[in-house]
Amino acid sequence: MSLVLIAEDEEALLEVFSEVVEDLGHRVVRAHNGEEALLLARTETPDLVVSDHMMPRKTGMQLLHAMRSEPALSDVPFLLLSAARPQGREAAQTFLAKPVDLTTFEQAVSQALQHRLAARQEAGPTAREPSNALGLAREEMLNWVAHELKTPLSSARLNTQLLLRKVHKRGIDDERRSAEAVLRQLDRMNGLVTSILDASRLADGKLELKLQPTELTPFLQELVQEWRELQPEMDFSLRAMEQVEPLMMDAERLRQVLNNLLSNAVKYSGTSRHVEVGVAINPGLVLVHVRDWGVGIPASALPHVFDRFQRADEDRGRGHGLGLFIAAALAKLHGGSLSARSTLGEGSTFTLRLPRRN
Repeated sequence: MSLVLIAEDEEALLEVFSEVVEDLGHRVVRAHNGEEALLLARTETPDLVVSDHMMPRKTGMQLLHAMRSEPALSDVPFLLLSAARPQGREAAQTFLAKPVDLTTFEQAVSQALQHRLAARQEAGPTAREPSNALGLAREEMLNWVAHELKTPLSSARLNTQLLLRKVHKRGIDDERRSAEAVLRQLDRMNGLVTSILDASRLADGKLELKLQPTELTPFLQELVQEWRELQPEMDFSLRAMEQVEPLMMDAERLRQVLNNLLSNAVKYSGTSRHVEVGVAINPGLVLVHVRDWGVGIPASALPHVFDRFQRADEDRGRGHGLGLFIAAALAKLHGGSLSARSTLGEGSTFTLRLPRRN
Protein backbone atom coordinates (compact mmCIF):
# COMPACT_ATOMS: atom_id res chain seq x y z
CA MET A 1 0.00 0.00 0.00
CA SER A 2 1.39 3.41 -1.00
CA LEU A 3 0.81 6.78 0.66
CA VAL A 4 -0.80 9.41 -1.57
CA LEU A 5 -1.07 13.05 -0.50
CA ILE A 6 -3.99 14.85 -2.18
CA ALA A 7 -4.14 18.66 -2.06
CA GLU A 8 -7.42 20.22 -3.22
CA ASP A 9 -9.32 23.18 -1.78
CA GLU A 10 -12.65 22.10 -3.25
CA GLU A 11 -14.09 19.70 -0.68
CA ALA A 12 -16.25 17.79 -3.16
CA LEU A 13 -13.28 17.12 -5.47
CA LEU A 14 -11.07 16.22 -2.52
CA GLU A 15 -13.60 13.60 -1.46
CA VAL A 16 -13.87 12.12 -4.96
CA PHE A 17 -10.12 12.00 -5.59
CA SER A 18 -9.56 10.43 -2.16
CA GLU A 19 -12.23 7.80 -2.72
CA VAL A 20 -10.81 6.85 -6.12
CA VAL A 21 -7.25 6.50 -4.75
CA GLU A 22 -8.45 4.52 -1.72
CA ASP A 23 -10.40 2.21 -4.04
CA LEU A 24 -7.11 1.55 -5.84
CA GLY A 25 -5.85 0.17 -2.52
CA HIS A 26 -3.72 3.09 -1.29
CA ARG A 27 -3.66 5.19 1.88
CA VAL A 28 -4.66 8.84 1.47
CA VAL A 29 -3.70 11.97 3.38
CA ARG A 30 -5.78 15.06 2.59
CA ALA A 31 -4.76 18.71 2.48
CA HIS A 32 -6.98 21.73 1.83
CA ASN A 33 -4.25 24.15 0.73
CA GLY A 34 -0.64 24.19 -0.40
CA GLU A 35 0.90 25.04 2.97
CA GLU A 36 -0.96 22.25 4.71
CA ALA A 37 0.15 19.82 1.99
CA LEU A 38 3.80 20.79 2.48
CA LEU A 39 3.53 20.32 6.25
CA LEU A 40 1.97 16.88 5.79
CA ALA A 41 4.63 15.87 3.26
CA ARG A 42 7.35 16.86 5.72
CA THR A 43 5.70 14.86 8.49
CA GLU A 44 5.53 11.64 6.43
CA THR A 45 7.05 11.44 2.97
CA PRO A 46 4.34 10.44 0.46
CA ASP A 47 4.82 8.11 -2.50
CA LEU A 48 2.82 10.49 -4.71
CA VAL A 49 1.41 14.01 -4.48
CA VAL A 50 -1.80 14.81 -6.35
CA SER A 51 -2.36 18.56 -6.31
CA ASP A 52 -4.69 21.14 -7.77
CA HIS A 53 -2.94 24.27 -9.02
CA MET A 54 -5.29 27.07 -7.91
CA MET A 55 -5.23 26.74 -4.12
CA PRO A 56 -4.91 29.21 -1.24
CA ARG A 57 -1.72 29.61 0.82
CA LYS A 58 0.43 28.07 -1.95
CA THR A 59 -0.55 27.16 -5.47
CA GLY A 60 0.14 23.72 -6.85
CA MET A 61 3.19 25.04 -8.71
CA GLN A 62 4.51 26.72 -5.56
CA LEU A 63 4.02 23.46 -3.67
CA LEU A 64 5.90 21.59 -6.40
CA HIS A 65 8.83 24.04 -6.31
CA ALA A 66 8.95 23.91 -2.49
CA MET A 67 9.12 20.11 -2.55
CA ARG A 68 11.77 20.05 -5.25
CA SER A 69 13.96 22.33 -3.09
CA GLU A 70 13.96 19.89 -0.15
CA PRO A 71 16.21 16.82 -0.49
CA ALA A 72 13.79 14.51 1.36
CA LEU A 73 10.91 15.43 -0.99
CA SER A 74 12.68 16.27 -4.23
CA ASP A 75 12.06 12.92 -5.93
CA VAL A 76 8.42 12.43 -4.91
CA PRO A 77 6.24 12.05 -8.05
CA PHE A 78 3.89 14.98 -8.58
CA LEU A 79 0.55 14.85 -10.42
CA LEU A 80 -0.66 18.38 -11.16
CA LEU A 81 -4.32 19.15 -11.92
CA SER A 82 -5.55 22.46 -13.31
CA ALA A 83 -8.31 23.98 -15.42
CA ALA A 84 -5.66 26.38 -16.72
CA ARG A 85 -2.24 25.50 -18.13
CA PRO A 86 0.19 27.05 -15.62
CA GLN A 87 3.64 28.02 -16.78
CA GLY A 88 6.28 25.48 -15.75
CA ARG A 89 3.80 22.60 -15.48
CA GLU A 90 6.27 20.34 -17.28
CA ALA A 91 8.23 20.17 -13.99
CA ALA A 92 5.53 17.82 -12.70
CA GLN A 93 5.76 14.17 -13.72
CA THR A 94 2.16 14.30 -14.96
CA PHE A 95 -0.22 17.13 -15.81
CA LEU A 96 -3.95 16.55 -16.23
CA ALA A 97 -6.34 19.25 -17.39
CA LYS A 98 -9.65 19.67 -15.55
CA PRO A 99 -12.27 18.33 -15.89
CA VAL A 100 -10.38 15.09 -15.31
CA ASP A 101 -11.52 11.81 -16.84
CA LEU A 102 -11.85 9.13 -14.16
CA THR A 103 -10.03 6.40 -16.07
CA THR A 104 -7.25 8.78 -17.07
CA PHE A 105 -6.85 9.86 -13.45
CA GLU A 106 -6.71 6.25 -12.21
CA GLN A 107 -4.13 5.36 -14.85
CA ALA A 108 -1.98 8.39 -14.03
CA VAL A 109 -1.99 7.57 -10.31
CA SER A 110 -1.18 3.89 -10.90
CA GLN A 111 1.62 4.64 -13.38
CA ALA A 112 3.22 7.22 -11.06
CA LEU A 113 3.18 4.78 -8.15
CA GLN A 114 4.56 1.95 -10.29
CA HIS A 115 7.44 4.16 -11.43
CA ARG A 116 8.05 5.16 -7.80
CA LEU A 117 8.18 1.53 -6.72
CA ALA A 118 10.49 0.56 -9.60
CA ALA A 119 12.84 3.43 -8.80
CA ARG A 120 13.01 2.37 -5.17
CA GLN A 121 13.72 -1.23 -6.01
CA GLU A 122 16.49 -0.17 -8.37
CA ALA A 123 18.01 2.24 -5.86
CA GLY A 124 17.72 -0.10 -2.87
CA PRO A 125 16.86 1.04 0.68
CA THR A 126 16.31 4.78 1.04
CA ALA A 127 16.38 7.23 3.87
CA ARG A 128 12.60 7.54 4.04
CA GLU A 129 12.46 4.81 6.66
CA PRO A 130 15.35 3.69 8.88
CA SER A 131 15.66 0.44 6.88
CA ASN A 132 19.46 0.28 6.80
CA ALA A 133 21.45 -1.31 9.61
CA LEU A 134 22.45 2.03 11.13
CA GLY A 135 18.86 3.30 11.15
CA LEU A 136 17.56 0.09 12.72
CA ALA A 137 20.25 0.19 15.38
CA ARG A 138 19.39 3.80 16.19
CA GLU A 139 15.69 3.06 16.55
CA GLU A 140 16.37 -0.04 18.65
CA MET A 141 18.68 1.92 20.93
CA LEU A 142 16.10 4.71 21.25
CA ASN A 143 13.44 2.25 22.36
CA TRP A 144 15.80 0.50 24.76
CA VAL A 145 16.92 3.74 26.42
CA ALA A 146 13.35 4.99 26.77
CA HIS A 147 12.13 1.72 28.29
CA GLU A 148 15.09 1.49 30.66
CA LEU A 149 14.43 5.01 31.92
CA LYS A 150 10.84 4.16 32.82
CA THR A 151 11.84 1.78 35.64
CA PRO A 152 13.99 4.15 37.74
CA LEU A 153 11.57 6.99 37.02
CA SER A 154 8.70 4.94 38.41
CA SER A 155 10.67 4.09 41.54
CA ALA A 156 11.78 7.68 42.07
CA ARG A 157 8.24 8.99 41.63
CA LEU A 158 6.74 6.53 44.12
CA ASN A 159 9.40 7.34 46.70
CA THR A 160 8.88 11.07 46.21
CA GLN A 161 5.13 10.64 46.69
CA LEU A 162 5.78 8.75 49.95
CA LEU A 163 8.16 11.48 51.06
CA LEU A 164 5.60 14.15 50.21
CA ARG A 165 2.97 12.35 52.26
CA LYS A 166 5.30 12.31 55.30
CA VAL A 167 6.21 15.98 54.81
CA HIS A 168 2.51 16.91 54.71
CA LYS A 169 2.04 15.24 58.09
CA ARG A 170 4.95 17.22 59.57
CA GLY A 171 3.63 20.44 58.07
CA ILE A 172 7.01 21.85 57.03
CA ASP A 173 6.38 24.13 54.06
CA ASP A 174 9.96 24.32 52.76
CA GLU A 175 10.29 20.53 52.63
CA ARG A 176 6.85 20.22 51.04
CA ARG A 177 7.71 22.71 48.28
CA SER A 178 11.01 20.92 47.58
CA ALA A 179 9.31 17.52 47.36
CA GLU A 180 6.60 18.93 45.07
CA ALA A 181 9.29 20.45 42.82
CA VAL A 182 11.04 17.07 42.55
CA LEU A 183 7.73 15.39 41.70
CA ARG A 184 7.01 17.94 38.96
CA GLN A 185 10.41 17.38 37.37
CA LEU A 186 9.98 13.60 37.52
CA ASP A 187 6.60 13.96 35.79
CA ARG A 188 8.24 16.14 33.17
CA MET A 189 10.93 13.51 32.58
CA ASN A 190 8.29 10.79 32.36
CA GLY A 191 6.39 12.85 29.79
CA LEU A 192 9.56 13.22 27.73
CA VAL A 193 10.26 9.48 27.78
CA THR A 194 6.65 8.75 26.78
CA SER A 195 6.93 11.23 23.91
CA ILE A 196 10.16 9.59 22.70
CA LEU A 197 8.46 6.19 22.70
CA ASP A 198 5.41 7.54 20.88
CA ALA A 199 7.54 9.30 18.28
CA SER A 200 9.53 6.11 17.71
CA ARG A 201 6.40 3.96 17.33
CA LEU A 202 4.83 6.48 14.97
CA ALA A 203 7.97 6.63 12.83
CA ASP A 204 7.98 2.82 12.65
CA GLY A 205 4.24 2.64 11.91
CA LYS A 206 3.73 0.49 15.00
CA LEU A 207 1.27 2.64 16.94
CA GLU A 208 -2.29 1.36 16.59
CA LEU A 209 -5.47 3.22 17.44
CA LYS A 210 -8.38 1.84 19.46
CA LEU A 211 -11.26 3.34 17.51
CA GLN A 212 -14.72 3.58 19.05
CA PRO A 213 -17.79 5.72 18.25
CA THR A 214 -17.49 8.75 20.52
CA GLU A 215 -19.68 11.80 21.09
CA LEU A 216 -17.42 14.76 20.37
CA THR A 217 -19.20 17.54 22.28
CA PRO A 218 -19.29 15.79 25.72
CA PHE A 219 -15.68 14.73 25.13
CA LEU A 220 -14.63 18.36 24.55
CA GLN A 221 -16.74 19.65 27.46
CA GLU A 222 -14.99 17.25 29.82
CA LEU A 223 -11.57 18.16 28.44
CA VAL A 224 -12.14 21.92 28.74
CA GLN A 225 -13.46 21.51 32.29
CA GLU A 226 -10.31 19.60 33.24
CA TRP A 227 -8.19 22.50 31.94
CA ARG A 228 -10.31 25.03 33.81
CA GLU A 229 -9.58 23.16 37.03
CA LEU A 230 -5.90 22.70 36.14
CA GLN A 231 -5.37 26.35 35.12
CA PRO A 232 -7.91 28.42 37.11
CA GLU A 233 -6.12 31.65 36.20
CA MET A 234 -6.90 31.05 32.52
CA ASP A 235 -10.17 31.73 30.69
CA PHE A 236 -11.17 28.67 28.62
CA SER A 237 -14.19 28.91 26.33
CA LEU A 238 -15.89 26.20 24.27
CA ARG A 239 -17.81 26.98 21.09
CA ALA A 240 -19.63 23.81 20.05
CA MET A 241 -23.11 24.83 18.97
CA GLU A 242 -23.71 22.34 16.15
CA GLN A 243 -24.61 18.74 16.86
CA VAL A 244 -22.04 16.25 15.58
CA GLU A 245 -22.74 12.58 15.03
CA PRO A 246 -20.46 10.14 16.93
CA LEU A 247 -16.99 9.96 15.42
CA MET A 248 -14.84 6.86 15.13
CA MET A 249 -11.87 7.89 17.23
CA ASP A 250 -9.35 6.82 19.85
CA ALA A 251 -10.45 9.09 22.69
CA GLU A 252 -7.20 8.84 24.67
CA ARG A 253 -5.02 9.59 21.67
CA LEU A 254 -7.18 12.55 20.62
CA ARG A 255 -7.05 13.75 24.21
CA GLN A 256 -3.25 13.63 23.82
CA VAL A 257 -3.48 15.75 20.64
CA LEU A 258 -5.74 18.38 22.20
CA ASN A 259 -3.86 18.44 25.50
CA ASN A 260 -0.74 19.31 23.55
CA LEU A 261 -2.51 22.11 21.70
CA LEU A 262 -4.07 23.46 24.91
CA SER A 263 -0.77 23.27 26.75
CA ASN A 264 0.94 25.30 24.03
CA ALA A 265 -1.92 27.80 23.98
CA VAL A 266 -1.55 28.33 27.73
CA LYS A 267 2.25 28.68 27.50
CA TYR A 268 2.11 31.27 24.74
CA SER A 269 -1.11 33.07 25.66
CA GLY A 270 0.78 36.16 26.82
CA THR A 271 -1.27 38.69 28.73
CA SER A 272 -4.63 37.71 27.20
CA ARG A 273 -4.96 34.51 29.33
CA HIS A 274 -7.78 33.39 27.03
CA VAL A 275 -7.92 30.10 25.10
CA GLU A 276 -10.80 29.10 22.85
CA VAL A 277 -11.80 25.61 21.73
CA GLY A 278 -14.28 25.55 18.85
CA VAL A 279 -16.04 23.06 16.58
CA ALA A 280 -17.20 23.58 13.01
CA ILE A 281 -18.68 21.18 10.48
CA ASN A 282 -17.62 20.97 6.84
CA PRO A 283 -18.81 18.45 4.26
CA GLY A 284 -17.22 15.18 5.32
CA LEU A 285 -15.18 16.81 8.09
CA VAL A 286 -15.35 18.02 11.66
CA LEU A 287 -12.96 20.86 12.48
CA VAL A 288 -11.78 21.37 16.06
CA HIS A 289 -9.67 24.46 16.65
CA VAL A 290 -7.62 25.67 19.62
CA ARG A 291 -6.94 29.41 19.53
CA ASP A 292 -4.98 31.83 21.69
CA TRP A 293 -4.36 35.55 21.43
CA GLY A 294 -0.77 35.46 22.65
CA VAL A 295 2.72 35.91 21.30
CA GLY A 296 2.21 34.04 18.03
CA ILE A 297 4.71 32.10 15.92
CA PRO A 298 7.26 33.73 13.59
CA ALA A 299 6.47 33.23 9.90
CA SER A 300 9.86 31.59 9.37
CA ALA A 301 9.12 28.98 12.06
CA LEU A 302 5.49 28.23 11.15
CA PRO A 303 6.22 25.74 8.30
CA HIS A 304 8.34 23.66 10.68
CA VAL A 305 6.20 23.49 13.82
CA PHE A 306 5.18 19.88 13.09
CA ASP A 307 8.74 18.68 12.46
CA ARG A 308 10.44 16.39 14.94
CA PHE A 309 12.56 18.21 17.55
CA GLN A 310 11.58 21.59 16.09
CA ARG A 311 10.40 24.46 18.25
CA ALA A 312 8.78 27.79 17.40
CA ASP A 313 10.65 29.85 20.01
CA GLU A 314 14.13 30.29 21.38
CA ASP A 315 13.30 29.22 24.95
CA ARG A 316 14.57 25.64 24.92
CA GLY A 317 13.36 25.07 28.47
CA ARG A 318 9.70 25.09 27.48
CA GLY A 319 9.50 21.72 25.76
CA HIS A 320 11.19 18.94 23.85
CA GLY A 321 9.98 19.60 20.31
CA LEU A 322 8.08 16.33 19.95
CA GLY A 323 4.56 17.33 21.00
CA LEU A 324 3.32 18.82 17.74
CA PHE A 325 5.06 16.16 15.65
CA ILE A 326 3.22 13.47 17.63
CA ALA A 327 -0.07 15.40 17.51
CA ALA A 328 0.11 15.77 13.73
CA ALA A 329 0.96 12.08 13.27
CA LEU A 330 -1.93 11.00 15.52
CA ALA A 331 -4.30 13.22 13.54
CA LYS A 332 -3.14 11.50 10.35
CA LEU A 333 -3.70 8.06 11.89
CA HIS A 334 -7.33 9.11 12.38
CA GLY A 335 -7.56 9.95 8.68
CA GLY A 336 -7.42 13.66 9.45
CA SER A 337 -4.83 16.41 9.63
CA LEU A 338 -3.48 19.17 11.85
CA SER A 339 -2.64 22.64 10.60
CA ALA A 340 -1.55 25.95 12.09
CA ARG A 341 -1.88 29.63 11.28
CA SER A 342 -0.42 32.44 13.31
CA THR A 343 0.43 36.11 13.32
CA LEU A 344 3.31 37.28 15.47
CA GLY A 345 1.97 39.25 18.41
CA GLU A 346 -1.66 38.33 17.68
CA GLY A 347 -1.85 34.64 18.57
CA SER A 348 -2.15 31.23 16.94
CA THR A 349 -4.89 28.85 15.81
CA PHE A 350 -4.33 25.11 15.44
CA THR A 351 -7.04 23.22 13.55
CA LEU A 352 -7.64 19.49 13.86
CA ARG A 353 -9.62 17.99 10.95
CA LEU A 354 -11.38 14.67 11.57
CA PRO A 355 -13.39 12.67 9.01
CA ARG A 356 -17.11 12.24 9.59
CA ARG A 357 -18.56 8.74 9.37
CA ASN A 358 -21.85 9.20 7.55
